[in-house]
Amino acid sequence: MFLPDFSIRRPVAATMMVAAIVVFGLIGLVRLGISLFPDVDLPIVTITTKWENARPEEVDNEITDKLEDAISSVSGIKHITSQSMQGRSRITVEFELSKDLDVASQEVRDKVSARLGKLPKEAEAPVIDKLDINAQPIIWLAITGQHAIEDLTRIADEQIRPLLQKIQGVGEVRLGGAREKEIQISLYRERLAAYNIGVDEVINAIRRQHIEIPGGKIESPDKEFLVRTIGEFETPEAFNDLIVAYRHGTPIRLGLLGYAKSGREEGMAVARYTTREDVSKTVALGVAPRSGANEVAIAKRVKKVLPEIRGVLPKGMNIEIASDNTRFIEESIDEIKFQLLLGAIMAALVILVFLQHFRTTVISAVAIPTSIIATFACIYAMGFTLNNMTMLALVTAVGLVIDDAIVVVENIFRHRYALGKGPMKAAFEGSSEVAFAVLAATVTLAGVFIPVAFMGGIVGRFFFQFAVTMAFAVACSLFVALTVVPMLCSRFLTLGGDKSRMFHLFDRAMDRLSRFYRKQLNWFLGHRFIVVVLTVVALVFGGWLFTLLGKEFITAEDKSKFLIRLETPLAYSIDKTDEVMRRLEKELRTIPEIEHFFSIGGADGSNKGVAVVSLVDRDQRTRTQKEIQAQGRRLLRELPDVRGTVSEISALGGRSRSEDIQLVVQGPDMHAIDRHTRAIMDRMSEIPGYMGITRDLEIGKPEVRVRINREKAADAGISVRNIASAVGALLGGIDVADYKEGGKSYDIRVRLAPEQRLMPGDVQRIWVRSNDGKLMDITSFIDIETGVGPNVINRLDRQRSATIYANLEGKHLGEAMAEVRRIAEEILPDAYSIKFSGRAEAFAETGQYVAFAFILAIIFTYMVLAAQFESFTQPFAIMMGLPLSFIGAFGLLFILGNTFNLFSMIGLVLLVGLATKNGILLIDYTNKASSKGLSSHDALVEAGVTRLRPILMTAFSTVAGVIPVAIGIGVGSESRQPMAVAIAGGMITSTLLTLAVVPVIYSYLDQLAHWKLFEKFKKKVMA
Repeated sequence: MFLPDFSIRRPVAATMMVAAIVVFGLIGLVRLGISLFPDVDLPIVTITTKWENARPEEVDNEITDKLEDAISSVSGIKHITSQSMQGRSRITVEFELSKDLDVASQEVRDKVSARLGKLPKEAEAPVIDKLDINAQPIIWLAITGQHAIEDLTRIADEQIRPLLQKIQGVGEVRLGGAREKEIQISLYRERLAAYNIGVDEVINAIRRQHIEIPGGKIESPDKEFLVRTIGEFETPEAFNDLIVAYRHGTPIRLGLLGYAKSGREEGMAVARYTTREDVSKTVALGVAPRSGANEVAIAKRVKKVLPEIRGVLPKGMNIEIASDNTRFIEESIDEIKFQLLLGAIMAALVILVFLQHFRTTVISAVAIPTSIIATFACIYAMGFTLNNMTMLALVTAVGLVIDDAIVVVENIFRHRYALGKGPMKAAFEGSSEVAFAVLAATVTLAGVFIPVAFMGGIVGRFFFQFAVTMAFAVACSLFVALTVVPMLCSRFLTLGGDKSRMFHLFDRAMDRLSRFYRKQLNWFLGHRFIVVVLTVVALVFGGWLFTLLGKEFITAEDKSKFLIRLETPLAYSIDKTDEVMRRLEKELRTIPEIEHFFSIGGADGSNKGVAVVSLVDRDQRTRTQKEIQAQGRRLLRELPDVRGTVSEISALGGRSRSEDIQLVVQGPDMHAIDRHTRAIMDRMSEIPGYMGITRDLEIGKPEVRVRINREKAADAGISVRNIASAVGALLGGIDVADYKEGGKSYDIRVRLAPEQRLMPGDVQRIWVRSNDGKLMDITSFIDIETGVGPNVINRLDRQRSATIYANLEGKHLGEAMAEVRRIAEEILPDAYSIKFSGRAEAFAETGQYVAFAFILAIIFTYMVLAAQFESFTQPFAIMMGLPLSFIGAFGLLFILGNTFNLFSMIGLVLLVGLATKNGILLIDYTNKASSKGLSSHDALVEAGVTRLRPILMTAFSTVAGVIPVAIGIGVGSESRQPMAVAIAGGMITSTLLTLAVVPVIYSYLDQLAHWKLFEKFKKKVMA
């Protein structure tokens, strides 16, 4: 073959070729970014519209429905989800992955712009954003101190934020728990009535008198002056002197109607940072990276600048790291690096034990660092990062990249020692003899990754980097095996040296094994039907093992961090919910494994709370994260009137929930959905294994309904709009202008004084002006009643919907999905439907995508083998190792307590290529022996005995390479372990059974090929 011959004759040139790819690999390694997952651009667009004081039903009908109707005509939409809540509409449009995000956002923007004229005039213009899941905060900083929350907010926004934004790689810095300053104009209803002044006059007076209009400029022949008309009040107290109106020639100032003061935004979430020693109110800063940036390096830069930040903080104020995702990333990547090194050492030890020659071991082991380092060049050139997917590919490849070198070295070793040839001749003939088999095995294995690289869905995007990295690594290993390895063997593979007693024992064991295998192989070929029957029985046993496996999406990882969500009754105010949060925080502080946590009361609604809990490192605690989460669930159950969940933190950040079960119920009537979802939740709560069952449907929100007598209002000359505007302004509050201070603008908010808006009856005694200018009390033409209404209205794909959330304990996702689906189908009438979202939806989709990749990998492998062996039948014999590998894969997964999940599925796909390598070595040598005149029986026996050692070497080296991952020890190992276990178990049974089954199947196919009918068909095809 050309490459071995060239490398043996031109050793310097061969060395330089390999050195070149190693150099580029080292350059790529230095420049690579580090992240937890690959950068995946999800085409998601959000549309947020604010309509101050509007009820959820009004928002749903007047904004959400109209915008959804406009957006739905855009091509490529996968899902449209929306939430209509008090004063805000939020629509999320998820497109198919093939849709370009920039094109999608522009099309949405065009559709929304065309409907702006049909939206309420009081509503703000919709804000359209592209959602970048990679731009989620990787580190949160907590600003604490004995200062007012608005002061903490100002310092965080004006002083700390700019320092963080200038750090290299930082894309965005977000504020959490902030409450800004605002100018509060508090009015008294009786004073408004006494002075015969409506709230509209107050609003118009502020807008008219608190204003600064550009005055242009004055020009003279020598100078130019800018003209500034100072018409804004300079202090909050100055607003008290503002003249609202004149009555009987007397000015009525704002101070007579109420008072103006500097305050903080009302109705905002309350945030705290809690450690074992202290509880402090806080404002958090979330640092998000730019796309493709090195997240670990950014976090290190942030930590490096903290002393500088502390130096500029006012006395009594401090900044701490509240949450650091990169700690898990760094520890996880470091663990994979260690597993990579350990796997390489174990694979090299396998070679040493089999070949018992130090130089041979070194020559073979050269393929590991060379191929792995060279792969870094591919990772960098493709724009990938060092993440879980690329690093897992490298770890898995450790046992594979040495296989080609093992086969070449072992055959050269056999020619050198067993056949007594010289070093140059042994290197050339030994490498040439197996070059085709090595090429066939590597091309087949690399071909398996093509279907993996092109799997659909978000899973396919993640595993694209895994597949490309693996394919390039094995391609590099082929190049090294056919260049450097023969060259080194021709120069350094010398005879001599005594073996240790251990090696002599191993040699005797291998000789006995070879003799035993020769005897057994003759028996197998003489009793082929029995072998086939036993094979079928083994396959049935493997299928039974599969039914015993638990099914889930991904095994949960111990990240030393989790999330607590709680919901109080809808009637609870933010302050009341904050009291519940304080009780929860007090209980959490008693858990010794908790290092600190960041909590927000009133998050995303007055009755909701969230706590991000950080644990001490794994090596500092005896309990797992799952056990501590279970204790957190018990604490939630002890709180009265509280529903809550304890779950992992979603990889998509705060915009996505990570509960195991997310069941969406859709239908035409919201109240019917309420009844049905309650029934489903009740049934689920009766079955063990479902924890923290909640839903996002909120219907029981107390509300005050103002019913207007239109005839009386019309007779009084008062419009419905005037009544609604006055009620909204005085009770809900309205921002009327901006107040500037220190180069920053703050809202000026008009509202009734706090003590006059506490009870439903406070809606009365509000005065509005009629058409003839007379001020009238609306009590005479309105009726007040109390009731309940929706707090949030959800839609999925334009249908009313509600999502049920639940976590699982002692139950796997596949089992739970079937169980929940059965419950829902029993309860729901025909007009209502269900679908799974989140992790459950991904699990269902992943099974389809992986099945497609698996089938395509089998087809592609057959095509490659058929082309390489120029045979339609021989690939069937070679590929018999594949179903045999499933027996060990399922068996070892079951024994070690692993599940059938995304990673174990990918392990099975990889076995398509791995399991065929042994068959290729056997059949390739059998063909060569047959061409020398041996019978099929003798050729199979000779091939089996000759190739026994390299088959065992490659199998054991592959298993040894993944053993560090299969052990499942270390940070982040929980999710990676099933893939390694599936590969290890599959290789063990595939190797052992292949030695018996493949020769038998080959003999059947060879017998079939000599049938006259088949020979005639073959001649016609070849003709």
